[in-house]
Amino acid sequence: MKILELGKFYPPYKGGMETLLECWSRGFVRRGAEVNCVVANTTNQTVHEVLDGVKVHRLASHGSLLSTSLCPGYMGATKRYPSDVWQVHFPNPLADLACLRGDPKTPMVLTYHSDIVRQSAALRFYRPVLKRLLDRANAIVVATPNHLKYSNWLPEYAAKVEVIPFGIDQSRYTQTNAAEQEEISKLRKTAQGRPILLNIGRLVGYKGQGCLVDAIQGLDVTLWFAGTGPLQMELEQQVKRLGLSDRVRLWGGVDDRKLAALLKASDIFMLPSITPNEAFGIVQIEAMACGKPIICTDLPSGVPWVNQHGVTGLVVKPSDVTELRNGIKQLLENPALARQMGEQGRQRAALERHRPAGRAQGS
Repeated sequence: MKILELGKFYPPYKGGMETLLECWSRGFVRRGAEVNCVVANTTNQTVHEVLDGVKVHRLASHGSLLSTSLCPGYMGATKRYPSDVWQVHFPNPLADLACLRGDPKTPMVLTYHSDIVRQSAALRFYRPVLKRLLDRANAIVVATPNHLKYSNWLPEYAAKVEVIPFGIDQSRYTQTNAAEQEEISKLRKTAQGRPILLNIGRLVGYKGQGCLVDAIQGLDVTLWFAGTGPLQMELEQQVKRLGLSDRVRLWGGVDDRKLAALLKASDIFMLPSITPNEAFGIVQIEAMACGKPIICTDLPSGVPWVNQHGVTGLVVKPSDVTELRNGIKQLLENPALARQMGEQGRQRAALERHRPAGRAQGS
């Protein structure tokens, strides 16, 4: 079978959608499929390469507009790489238009990550394209029942919506060799005995990292951020202003090996996002695979479906510094509860990896 994957970017570019795109593409190859994966490059050069059997085509991009790469070569992708089926990762206007320009007989699976949130003002102009895309899709895949519940668009198409929880390659989080164990021990020593809170993700406003810095005031904890982004300087200034420089560390961009070590060295994973731009939070699955309890926010998205309140962690109000601080205190003051939640999270991560897909109505 020939599969054409249409995504935004591909690793080593960091992001939840990119992690999933790589995981699925490699999985299809292992099952005997020929996979072409078309994405935008971050430069004005086109690069073709084969990674773990996946034919990755990074097409030349000339900047971006409204978070969409200006990548004219993308439009012809469905004609350039004839396939038996297309898997389209939405939202991505480039992929949408490429599909609508392609062979109308080719089956199309639309993996619907979220509604368009940040560019909602432009949506009124894009609405006809989105409706054509949803009409065109043979099947629509969402990661949680919440994606259907809170979507402004999907209820009309519920009959062809399938719930398939996102998963990851858990081996890097469930297996630890001697060298990694030594690194984990060194990382923990840097915290000088304090519990370690960890946040992973781009440093951007909707991730709520500023609220998290405010929340640790008065708590004897260490806070780590792994990621880069436009909020970095603002976060550094906030940390300095609050006198937290000795307890907050911004690690910047880290590779997969370091990321796994940071997760294993931490005590509580934090996902304090404040808007439904955070549609799932695949980093929660990574934290669960490491047996870490999670504190996330009660967004109208898949985030609180992944982290079950009182089972795998705690779910608090978005943008509520007091609730966030109280959640941290609750887990710090009840280490047995934190360990129990971490273990239940580990079991949930393993369960979702094997759970069969199901119709959205029955989920």
